[in-house]
Amino acid sequence: MSTQEKHDLAEYVRILARGKNASRHMTLDEAHYTMSNMLKGDYRPEQLGAIFMLMRVLEEDEQEIAGFAKAISEYLPSDLNADLVWASYAGKRRQPFWCLLSALLLSQMGYKILFHGSLSHTEGRIYLHEVFEQFGLPQLSNASEMSQHTLAYLPCSAINPCLQEWLLLKSVLGVRSPINTVLKTISPQHVPSVQGIFHPNYKAMHCGAAALLNHDALVIKGEGGEFEVNPERKCVAQYCFNGEQGEIVISNDKSLFEDKPKDTSPKHLSDLWCGQLQSEYAEQAVVKTAALALCAIEKSSDYDAAFDRCISAWQQRDKNALTSA
Repeated sequence: MSTQEKHDLAEYVRILARGKNASRHMTLDEAHYTMSNMLKGDYRPEQLGAIFMLMRVLEEDEQEIAGFAKAISEYLPSDLNADLVWASYAGKRRQPFWCLLSALLLSQMGYKILFHGSLSHTEGRIYLHEVFEQFGLPQLSNASEMSQHTLAYLPCSAINPCLQEWLLLKSVLGVRSPINTVLKTISPQHVPSVQGIFHPNYKAMHCGAAALLNHDALVIKGEGGEFEVNPERKCVAQYCFNGEQGEIVISNDKSLFEDKPKDTSPKHLSDLWCGQLQSEYAEQAVVKTAALALCAIEKSSDYDAAFDRCISAWQQRDKNALTSA
């Protein structure tokens, strides 16, 4: 490309960069076009950094998140054989991945759960792909392989290699980029998703993006930023089901559990599952998270009914279903 030729994305950078009074957010269609081009590799590195950082400064909105998510979701099979798509990008640094047991419980209840997430990228955190490896659980090279499993993990790099590379830009740019937000929202239109976030004000953005795309989603401020209920805190889940938005509130009245584990070791997961570990904190985290995920699967706000079903399933679980590899 000669220096005189104008790159296709130049105008889309300009939308965000015209100064204090003239800059604006991209529309859904503009954001979709931008992300589609970048996923195909049709961008200059300068444009990628500019777009991500300008969106960060302006604070990305629902239209932009929806447009980006739509472009990424097009790399997933439209007929994905799953009942729930579960985002896992934050990693854990205080508690084990109790939410993995929630998903395992749901799979024993007859539902197909697909996790997607990041490979390790922050020191001091354990990531879900590492736990899947510990237990010899299936990790997919593409989403179409989900038809062979009831519970599996798909790294975002298997969706498009650019996605993992862009997640690592925090070490270059100094701050997280909108890609961290966007990746949690992706899912084929017919499959509901659950998403965990750090900052409560992002719940409305995630659900608003889902509404724009006619997707079903449930979002919480989860333990460590993952979709996992912390039984020591009030949990307010925001959902978008069948185009309607609302909240599910879990009071979690007990503020301190002395029996919760003190580290992220996956061994706690197998010990709890097989009955060797007695922990009220852990059991509540597992069952309450499973109940919220079941609400998403069934697109229902009836949390109490979902909780009762999950309690029953927990008591009847196959305790031999989780062993270290």
